[in-house]
Amino acid sequence: MSKRRSRKQSKSRGVNPLVVVLVAGGVLLIVMVIGLLVIKSTIGAWLKGDEFRQFLVQKAGVVMGSEIELADMTWQGSEAYAERFRARGYNGASFSEIGLDGIRAQSGGISDGAFRVPEVTVNRFQLLFSDRRIKRPPGEDAVVTQEFEGPEIPEWLSRFVPNRIEVDEVAISSATVSVENDDGTTSFELSGVKAKIRPDFQAKMWEIGGQGGKLQVADQPVVKLKDLAMRWQETDIFIDRCALGIYEAGHIDGTGEISFSGEGNFDLDLQISSIDVDELIEGEWRDRLSGIVEGPVRISGPPEALIYEGTLNVIDAVVEEIPVLTVISKYTRNEQFKYLVLSKAQTEFKSNGELIELRDLVLQADGLVRVEGDVDIQGEAIAGALQVGVTAGTLRWIPGAERQVFVESRDGFLWAPLNLTGTISEPKEDLSGRLIAAAGEAILKELPEGLLNEAQKFLNPRDGASDSDDLQERGKSVIDILSPFLKGL
Repeated sequence: MSKRRSRKQSKSRGVNPLVVVLVAGGVLLIVMVIGLLVIKSTIGAWLKGDEFRQFLVQKAGVVMGSEIELADMTWQGSEAYAERFRARGYNGASFSEIGLDGIRAQSGGISDGAFRVPEVTVNRFQLLFSDRRIKRPPGEDAVVTQEFEGPEIPEWLSRFVPNRIEVDEVAISSATVSVENDDGTTSFELSGVKAKIRPDFQAKMWEIGGQGGKLQVADQPVVKLKDLAMRWQETDIFIDRCALGIYEAGHIDGTGEISFSGEGNFDLDLQISSIDVDELIEGEWRDRLSGIVEGPVRISGPPEALIYEGTLNVIDAVVEEIPVLTVISKYTRNEQFKYLVLSKAQTEFKSNGELIELRDLVLQADGLVRVEGDVDIQGEAIAGALQVGVTAGTLRWIPGAERQVFVESRDGFLWAPLNLTGTISEPKEDLSGRLIAAAGEAILKELPEGLLNEAQKFLNPRDGASDSDDLQERGKSVIDILSPFLKGL
């Protein structure tokens, strides 16, 4: 009996290993849960405290090479709000200033050593490129390379503390990008753009898409932004796509690159369309020319000295009341010369400062007239060397025209040179005077000898004068004297 009691007591004193494991595991689980809750609370308190704000300031300063100012953040759940963010570039930074107002960020937690932000919304974004930079404070180089310490947690959990920030998307209600000259004037400004940005802080590349707003280049008309897709990396902007509106109904599609390093440089390829000629010219030429302009245009050079060049075509082009054509109309008795519908109106052009060069200019009205040549416009002054061709049948009513003025025959036209001078508002040409003089001289040769000798005095140069205005006046005088004889014309 004593042996049974002994065995029973030994059994009751034994410990079940499974129970031990379960109890120990339960205790460990409770400890881990409590520990994780403490760690989460610690990290959460760190994220919402001033230490995390300082962490953001330091990281942004390192990445952007700038002095950073970030307002205090307020948290509502997982969403943080800051009134403003400012970055002022040190010497060597790719920009001068960046400003953000009304910043709201959604926290996506921490993973792979990064603090993730799925979306940031910004009320206003401003980016300035200029030569103005600030000096880096003494010893700052050493400070910015140090890792900022997060909350004190066990080493095995340190991998959960972020050492970088990853932002998926930044939505901006109104963005402005400006370029300032040395004198403080603005040479380029893109403003009022609703934009979305996908930043890559590691590659320092920002993908930017935008709609709305306007673009202003110095001394150029305001351009409306319809659509934009570009990439910004340090001092370079790569434009993958842009659609712009100009004047009332004009449209521009473009691609290219803009560099803001040094003096800056533009290299843009544009395709313009639907621009009314009346919106490009001034003065009385607005009443003489009409049509719609289209064609490729390239813009290159620094912002202060942009060069525009390309090919312009004018569709549905009409010219009217051009002096030389009015003279031809009068003497050919063909009213079509007063109002010409052009089948072709095209020129190569280059604009460099105040100088506008028109090369390979062609204006043609089928079956009537063709104008070819080059024209230079310097400020208000205009100078051109042109050739005017008319069909042979139109000259039969102009005495002397074929023998003395339109003496070259090619491409189905009879050609005469025309020199263009004067100003844009008051252009002058020498062809009208030569036509009138030739007509007068041809008529005189048909008169009796006595009357011919008297009339020819009007055609002889006076005191060596031979300019086109004097020649035209003498020709008109002859025709006025002989008007009784010209009724049959």
